[in-house]
Amino acid sequence: MAIFEKDTEALDAYSHAVITAAERVGPAVVRIDVEHERYGRFTARPEYGGGIGSGFIYSSDGQILTNAHVVEYARRIRVTLADGRTFDAGLVGSDPSVDVAILRIGADRLPVAELGKAPLRVGQLVVAVGNPYGLNWTVTAGVVSALDRTLDVPGKYKMEHLIQTDTSINPGNSGGPLVDSLGRVVGITTAMMPMAQGLGFSVPLETVKDAIVRIMQKQEAASLSGVSLGVGGMRVLIDEALRQKYRLRSRYGMEIVEVRRESPAERAQLRRRDVIVSADEHVVAEPKDLQQVVRSHGAGDRIVLGFLREGTSRKVTAVL
Repeated sequence: MAIFEKDTEALDAYSHAVITAAERVGPAVVRIDVEHERYGRFTARPEYGGGIGSGFIYSSDGQILTNAHVVEYARRIRVTLADGRTFDAGLVGSDPSVDVAILRIGADRLPVAELGKAPLRVGQLVVAVGNPYGLNWTVTAGVVSALDRTLDVPGKYKMEHLIQTDTSINPGNSGGPLVDSLGRVVGITTAMMPMAQGLGFSVPLETVKDAIVRIMQKQEAASLSGVSLGVGGMRVLIDEALRQKYRLRSRYGMEIVEVRRESPAERAQLRRRDVIVSADEHVVAEPKDLQQVVRSHGAGDRIVLGFLREGTSRKVTAVL
């Protein structure tokens, strides 16, 4: 009887640790649905598809961490929060060499995943939360099997310093958080070995932090002009009937997914879901097109934006 009671106590302690970890990080875990567009090896025509991944909110103003491979070739990214709300997301930047990407959605005061501090140890309990095969907010638990692993990604690059775990990881888990028993993020789930059992890999937190710095520095370097319109967006396909009706020069435009507070865009009364198609008569098919036009201006300059809203073509002048 005494042995049975000890086993029960141990099971209860294990269950309590997994439950605690899952409940703490769960509200910050998101589902990521991606529409892909890429060009095949043997055709010049774009190929379309879709995929599912995971991610987690690391900043309450709507910044989300995921894997770079989850959003690679994305033409549209949709993020679903744990409370059921869904947002279009813009890609802030990515570092494919370590498989880390940052997204942003137009929301604030969001639940945030706590980042871990203590170094990991082999044998330590870890929990993964994600959306394997579209089964939303699935929790799996295991232990750290090894540290500082190297993994060759076929046709791409070599990933180093990975965390190896025996936590069940399946397609759709990619980009989700790997957390310790207190629900603190210790890594980002990144890969599984298709023919292996009990082998999963995650990007360690320190590597993720370094990637965040590089991505944000790149973003800052891209806006050295000191001016900004104050929007985040993504490339979207324009309805062919609208393109013909308004004689638009591109099949694509930049849909606004974020309008920052007190920004030139907000003062110009631009809204989320507006699709910018031109800036000072230059075609805008994606965010980088708009950034190039904005960077050619200085503070106080005016920029004329052409955009679509609810099927109608409009223009507005924004003061940078």
